[in-house]
Order: sequence, then C-alpha cells, then structure tokens
Amino acid sequence: MKHIYTILILFFFTFIIGVKTSLAFEGFSPTGARTAAMGNTSVSLTDFWSVQNNPAGMAGYEHFAAGIAYQNRFLMKELALKSVAVIAPVNFGVLGLSFNQFGYDLYSENKIGLAYARSFGKVLRMGVQLDYLSANFAEGYENRSAISFEFGVQAQINEKLTAGAYIFNPIKAKLSNETDERIPVVLRFGLSYLFTPDLLGTVEIEKNFDNEASIRGGLEYYVAQKIFVRTGIVTNPNILTFGAGMDLGPVRLDLAAGVHQVLGSTIQASLVFNFRKLKTQ
Repeated sequence: MKHIYTILILFFFTFIIGVKTSLAFEGFSPTGARTAAMGNTSVSLTDFWSVQNNPAGMAGYEHFAAGIAYQNRFLMKELALKSVAVIAPVNFGVLGLSFNQFGYDLYSENKIGLAYARSFGKVLRMGVQLDYLSANFAEGYENRSAISFEFGVQAQINEKLTAGAYIFNPIKAKLSNETDERIPVVLRFGLSYLFTPDLLGTVEIEKNFDNEASIRGGLEYYVAQKIFVRTGIVTNPNILTFGAGMDLGPVRLDLAAGVHQVLGSTIQASLVFNFRKLKTQ
C-alpha cells in the first residue's frame, strides 16, 4: 500500500507541473543551491555548478574542484535529486564529470555527463557535454537508456553584462522504441548584470519543447565578508525562491528553498571544495 501511495504522488507531481510526456525526465533540471535560490537562473552564471547547468560557464576554472548537492522536492524523499561533480583544468581547456540521480528504489533516473569547456579570448566561452541518460523501474519493468548531448555558450559583453545560451538534448533522444518515448529538448537564454560590486541580477527564459516557456529572475546580494543572500521567482510553475551562501575560499556552502503554491516547499543544499579559491561571477 505504501508503494502504491508513493507512485500516485509521483504521478500527481508529474501532471501538476505540466509535463506532457509519459516520462518526466529530470536530467535537464538546474543544479546547485545558488542557482535554486536565484529562481533557477543558471545559463549566464560562471560558478562550479555550470558543469551541470551550462558547461560554458566552467571555462574559467583554473584549479581542480569537487562538489555535492542534494535537493528534497516538496519534502518527499522519493522526489530527491542527488548530484556530484568534479572539474579538472587541462592544457587545452577544462574537463568536467558529473552524475545526477533522481527518485528512489522503485523508480529512478540517472544522468552521467562528461563535459569540456574552453575560453576564446576574454569575450567568448563555449562548452559541450556528452550525456548517458537512463530510467530504472522496479523489478518486472524494462529499464530504458539513451545517449545525448548538451551545448552552451557565454559572451562577456562588458564588465557588468554577461549573456548565455544553452541547449539540452537537441537530437531529442529516444528512451523507448516501442512507445517512441523521447526526452524533451530544452533551450535556455539569459542575462546577468552586475548592478554594483555587491548586487548581481539575473533573468532567463527556458523553453521545454513539451511545455510552455518558463521565465525566471534572481538577485544575489553580498551582505558582508563571505556571506551572500539570494532570492528569485519562477513562472510555469509559479515558485518563489530564496537562500543564502557562505564562501570560505576552499569551501563554499549554499542553501536554498522554494515555495510552490500547491505542492509546498523544496529545499536544496550544495557544497563545493575548491583546492584554491576561485573568483566567480
């Protein structure tokens, strides 16, 4: 009975957020509590979790780094999203390796990504990631998998303004030959603007080809030495977000929460270990 109840909640979650495919694959969701607190804006940011959100944003990393993140959606462990990643600069650019897992023992989705990014002068950054995607069901059901890729660019227009664009799964990879079930294509475009040395603003639009477009915005304020506070808003579905972060140099801790008017609260935490302090935007 408990398993039946959980499955019903999962289906309710799928329909309430407007997913129109029969499988709500989570491989394209933004990762990291900084992004989560800023209305899920990510495409124009240049921080560690760019390895998951827009590989172009990790092109400026000069030292090895590793991170973990955990998201508890609507305070249900069955809807948890767990992420780990590493970034390693090399002579010809920056490499990244990441892993996401969403769900629980009866149903889970996995994404393994191998990313590469490079800067072209001071203005242009580009990144690409090869993805292995899988959906695993309880015993008795066939597991599904696919291979796809994602691509992103960022342009440093001036000292204050950055533009970013990103596409996930442009080939619309197929998960099932029997039902022709495919993972959706996702496009993002956004801007970040440094209003003052202490205030960063972001705005972004995401188009999932199986849903209506989502518009997002966020703010990050540098309160005091090493402390940040953040807030944001998401449309379709309508979510208010907020959070805080602490940058201790070698270690960065970020916390975030989001409130959906029907489903309730989502919380997220992420921890990044930098082997040397890195400047992010």
